Amino acid sequence: MQVEYWDVANAGELVHVYNEQLSGVPHCYPVSPEEFEIGIRYRKDADEPYEELHSEKIIVCRQNGKILGFADVALVETEADGQKKHKGLIRFLTYQPGYRPVGQVILTEAERYLRDLGMNQITVFRIAYDDDDFSYRFYQLGFGLVSDRMGHVYALFRMNGYEINRREQGEIFMDQPEYSVDEPVLPDSRVEIVVKQKPGRGILPGLTVQAFRSGREIGICKSFSVGRYCQASEAQDWCFIKWLGVEEEERGKGWGRYLLQRNLWEMRKIGYKNTVISADIKNYRAQLFYTNYGYRVVNTGYGLVKNI
Repeated sequence: MQVEYWDVANAGELVHVYNEQLSGVPHCYPVSPEEFEIGIRYRKDADEPYEELHSEKIIVCRQNGKILGFADVALVETEADGQKKHKGLIRFLTYQPGYRPVGQVILTEAERYLRDLGMNQITVFRIAYDDDDFSYRFYQLGFGLVSDRMGHVYALFRMNGYEINRREQGEIFMDQPEYSVDEPVLPDSRVEIVVKQKPGRGILPGLTVQAFRSGREIGICKSFSVGRYCQASEAQDWCFIKWLGVEEEERGKGWGRYLLQRNLWEMRKIGYKNTVISADIKNYRAQLFYTNYGYRVVNTGYGLVKNI
């Protein structure tokens, strides 16, 4: 078994490993070498490189000459009370199912590397609640969480003492292929509805539906093309409902249902055929609401952390 430390500039050479090992994870589509490298180096919501990541390395493990897994490790520069600090982060880790010793070697090396840089805590796949969580753009709609569909990776972390992050326990992903929706009825004709399209990285544009009462926004539903996160052709007719919110005093009046269905109806007219949405793992109200309108759970992602 051979362990190598690579610079991020060489990451494109690992694309075949990613595509092979992530093929069964919902909404993780095949990526090209160029897309893989850019998606690692650039922010998921802006075409500019990360400046907060330092000492980043990719730890690669070979067996009999074949690459069986890798981990991306880095220090994240943060600022609190006017002081700059660093956090240890495993941005990504994958290994071939059935090769637990390979996974263990990669994880042990990742921990040693971060420990030698002075870190006493490691966050896995993302830094919770930061403006940018430093996840891979093309992985799981930009959510850097350990998917339960990567059961061997999740189990490896848990067996090595990683706990679910209390600040951000996880995210539920639901989708609805070939969805159908009728134009919804406006709950209150005195409310103004504004629909705006916004071009993005996908072939089809994103869309925002806003509700205004007397000039004040009372609700909003934002959606993006899944093509915003990856270039694969099979991702382009999927719309991702990124945000649905209704002001407290307007809840219980049908605005959540209307905004969601209006957004989906508008997206259907644009050319979308399928839809995916997510909710915090503890937001049971949202999960119940979404399942009422045809969404079904396909994946769960977890945030993990360990003191070392």
